[in-house]
Amino acid sequence: MWVFTRRAQPSPESETAKRAAEKSLQEAQARMPEAQAGLIESRRVKEQLQAHNRTSYSDFVEVIVLGQKPSAAS
Repeated sequence: MWVFTRRAQPSPESETAKRAAEKSLQEAQARMPEAQAGLIESRRVKEQLQAHNRTSYSDFVEVIVLGQKPSAAS
């Protein structure tokens, strides 16, 4: 069986990788408020589109099924 020993000091490559990962994490955390604001805005726009589509579909049903003219509010 092989015996593996721990190194007293980490390799330079692992230290470089660790610093790069820490820097990437800090950059991502700095951008988080912007990303959250964008997510909130996209959800708001999606809700507005869904409400508009429901209204448009309702108007369409009134015109086709009921034979009524579209309302002036559309």
